[in-house]
Amino acid sequence: MYDLWGFLLQTLTASGVALLLLAIKALFKDKLPPKWQFAVWGVLGVILLIPAGWNGRYTLIHWQVVVELIKGAVGDYSFSQVYFPIPMLTGIPTTFIEWIFAVYVIGVVVNLTRYFVSYVHLRSALSKGRVASDELIARVENIASQINMNPCRVISVQGLPSAFVCGVLRPVLAVPDNKAIDDKILLHELLHLKSRDTVWSVLICALRCLHWCNPLIVYCAGCATNDMETRCDQLVLEHLEGEERREYGHILLSMVNERFAKTPGTTCVNNGGKHIAERIEAIARFKQYPVGMGLVSICVLVLLTLSLVTGVQASTVYEPDNNSVWLSLASARSTYCTTPAGAFDTYAKSVLDQNGIYRVMCAPESMQEEIINEFKEKEETGIFPSWDCGLNEWPNTQSGYYIYNLKQCDKDTYEGLLVVKVNYPPNGLPGEKGKMYLAVQNLRVEKENGRWVAIPLEDFHSVEASDQNLEWGCAKLPGVLYTGEVDDFRITAKVQTIYTVDSTMQSQNDFNFLFGSSSFFDTTPKPNTRFSTAGIIHSSGVLHLGSQEERDLIKRIGLSIAPVYSGEERPTDLIQYLGGYSSGGSSNLGNSWGSKSTKPGWGPYIELAGGGTTFDSNRKFILPEFYVAELDVSGDGEQPKQVDLYPQEGVTE
Repeated sequence: MYDLWGFLLQTLTASGVALLLLAIKALFKDKLPPKWQFAVWGVLGVILLIPAGWNGRYTLIHWQVVVELIKGAVGDYSFSQVYFPIPMLTGIPTTFIEWIFAVYVIGVVVNLTRYFVSYVHLRSALSKGRVASDELIARVENIASQINMNPCRVISVQGLPSAFVCGVLRPVLAVPDNKAIDDKILLHELLHLKSRDTVWSVLICALRCLHWCNPLIVYCAGCATNDMETRCDQLVLEHLEGEERREYGHILLSMVNERFAKTPGTTCVNNGGKHIAERIEAIARFKQYPVGMGLVSICVLVLLTLSLVTGVQASTVYEPDNNSVWLSLASARSTYCTTPAGAFDTYAKSVLDQNGIYRVMCAPESMQEEIINEFKEKEETGIFPSWDCGLNEWPNTQSGYYIYNLKQCDKDTYEGLLVVKVNYPPNGLPGEKGKMYLAVQNLRVEKENGRWVAIPLEDFHSVEASDQNLEWGCAKLPGVLYTGEVDDFRITAKVQTIYTVDSTMQSQNDFNFLFGSSSFFDTTPKPNTRFSTAGIIHSSGVLHLGSQEERDLIKRIGLSIAPVYSGEERPTDLIQYLGGYSSGGSSNLGNSWGSKSTKPGWGPYIELAGGGTTFDSNRKFILPEFYVAELDVSGDGEQPKQVDLYPQEGVTE
């Protein structure tokens, strides 16, 4: 935790779990054994030790929204991320919020120091002790053998109010000097030792220090120590019978240790005598629990831990209205894009919907304040939270979007071309039948502070193309270009990849049973999504480099191409183009072939072979190393010729 917001997120998350555990413990107070009552606090311990908000997840309540609302009120638009649950100061405080965090950190240090001094003081007192009598050691060894454990070193110390165990690595049993010690007290302390309660006491004190300013967590720490003592009492009573159990209740009064109460690393962590009365009442209610309750307790703990630790992945934002605009904004800032596809999808839908709330979800930290200030300016106009993405024409929301030529630049960076259809021709141009107009923008998606963000690399620009299904490529859009020359011909092959996210929704209305359901494109972002489909399109053509007179002598051109990937053998026989006026085909392997008859005046470029296929959208796409092309030109008297096509460096057109 580097700032106040990280601590606030961590302690609020823990508080929600603490309240739930207190309610569950109250519900099962007399139904599950004390072992479970103490063990359930381990769930809270795990929550306190796991960074809150990890990967955009939350536990019980979306506490990130609460934190973002408070941050927004003080004008802080940085991202809050808890990397580890221990606070650290990264510099000298300069703002009021930083000073508050510094005071909290000082409080942690003061509390840790207080516990450490208490432990050192206790150790100093024990260092003046002496080895216990042989008779007492024999009694300790006898009791230890009865509960199947190895005894620890036993010392007698003057001035101790009661017996206790001290130490984590090399524990000792300290007893008052020249004072009779009942075997039940020895049994109690040895059972503490067997349960490694000195270790638990250190952990409880450490977590109490980390959240010293949260009264609920401090209260739960006290409850945990009480439950630890109650569990030990239960274990003692299970080894006693009849009158011995009543005697044990009276002995508890002599075990109060106010002098070293709450000292970590010891079994003095019993909150002094405050809860002795409750422990005596528990002894009076003592009962043996069925053997099967142990398994039930374990199952409840496992399910509770897994559900709370796993949490919920934030996937949607509150839709804004007149009363919850800033709540929606806080929700957007606390809903992470957890995948590259999620960031592409969220940005694309912020463009389609012209929605600034969606843009905030995927905007990098450096852009957050600028976008939010734009919101503040528009708030009074009534058009909030609309967002100007730089698109001159309104996009066609029902046509969706496509990501062309997606490439992974490094481990945490991807780039691709966002393609959307627009409803009207740009710049007031008249619409034409069979034409469509596209808005395209190169986009980068990268990981920042544990979340994926989208960064435009350029402004939108318009592309005019033939009306077609964009899932199967578009000749007017860029791709990776391969070229090679043979005689007077330059052969080109272009590769395009197209990625999409399934956002199709079925309409729900009262007439579906009559007319069937209809589908529409849902513009709600999917920040945790993965690409659902991916396709590769190969297209090729021939450019004649000679004169028009030479072209007029050519009657037909045929072309076959086959991709060759790294490590593959070069193909010996290509699939030949088919005869006829105009024909062609392709295979799922990327091979394609085609031929066209020509007429005088054609050229100089003619598109021939092409095809495509789909591939697993979750695997990394690898471009061909090169293409093998075979060109057959009728009218020149030559046999078909082969040529290799290699990618042009830096060229994607």
